Amino acid sequence: MRKLALLLLLLLAGATTARAQAPMPDYQTTDSLTQALAGQYRWAALDSVGSAALRLGLDYPALRCRLGQAALARDRPAQAIWHYGRALRENPVDITARYGLALAYLSLNQPGPAALVARDLPDSLRRPLHLNGFQLLSRVEVEASGQTTRQEHRGPAGFLRLGVGTRLSPRLNLSQSISYFGQNIELPDRQQRGRGNSYPVRQNGYYALLAGQLAPRWRVLLGYHFLDSDFGRLETSSSHLGYAALAYARPHWTAQVGQYVGTLTDTARTQTDLRLTVYPLGNLRLYGFGQASVVRSNGRSHLHALLGAGGRLHRRAWLDVYGGLGQVPVLAELDGLYVYNLLDPLQARAGAGLLILLPERLSLRLSYGLECRRDAINGSLYNLQSLSTALAWTW
Repeated sequence: MRKLALLLLLLLAGATTARAQAPMPDYQTTDSLTQALAGQYRWAALDSVGSAALRLGLDYPALRCRLGQAALARDRPAQAIWHYGRALRENPVDITARYGLALAYLSLNQPGPAALVARDLPDSLRRPLHLNGFQLLSRVEVEASGQTTRQEHRGPAGFLRLGVGTRLSPRLNLSQSISYFGQNIELPDRQQRGRGNSYPVRQNGYYALLAGQLAPRWRVLLGYHFLDSDFGRLETSSSHLGYAALAYARPHWTAQVGQYVGTLTDTARTQTDLRLTVYPLGNLRLYGFGQASVVRSNGRSHLHALLGAGGRLHRRAWLDVYGGLGQVPVLAELDGLYVYNLLDPLQARAGAGLLILLPERLSLRLSYGLECRRDAINGSLYNLQSLSTALAWTW
């Protein structure tokens, strides 16, 4: 123990001097010391010794793997991605580096890169991570929400959605869902002034999203959303919305640009999104997100901006809050998963969501939203409150 402490002090002292003045640490001494610290689970000391060795020019795959192990143990997955990634580039057949890198991606909630990295792992290591090459049913989600308002011309609304996921290969994932939305609205009677007629609005939807992991940092998304709306009439109106996006991920941030093109209620619409998510601490303890959307409809452009932040409340619970501003007629959200083709345009919104990880790979999400909408008939503003619950099983 005294020998280990002495070697640790020598390495830390050498790290404070300039590289030109300090000799490179001895490989055998550093390797045996870091291996001993890893065996004793002394992750902070291991990180200090290994970082000092890197600064002095000593760098090799085994040291990077131990530093990655220490980073994961200290809840620093972004740092672990950096160390394991360097080790894997130096030695592509290193199973330890590949397994650790997959774990680090999963710790940052990035299953796409994790599945791509884990495809060359033995089945005995890949299966516990739930990253099989093909899985017909990898996720099932059930969601229900209700909306209420004090606006006398708009009744309460309800939304139901059933979603399933399929892992086609380590690179490809397919998500599909069917949905139903219903609300009663009152519109003016054109023949009798001062009176209105009640119309039931019913919308049935189908959604599909294909996600392709081109590389650990690059991902492409292709989606389609179909809506069949009746707006209280005998005949229905079909809406089609296509979606394409490209995402680039780094350990501390992710950027994505997306484009929607289609028709909603016989009106041609486009929407361009720019989304950014940041992890300032290199983990999911704290994160921030923002999105700017430009909707083009009837020859006019509408801008909507959203900012939010979230963090971990408990080992298995996360809370996020957000706020958005900017009038848009219809806004597609979450890669086209939600498209509420409502009559009244959105003016501003705010909300919060609570995610709870349950046993048996179940997750529960509770969300509350408050929207300010503009009445399409008289131009008055009113508030629309929503509460939703989603339960998901992931295999």
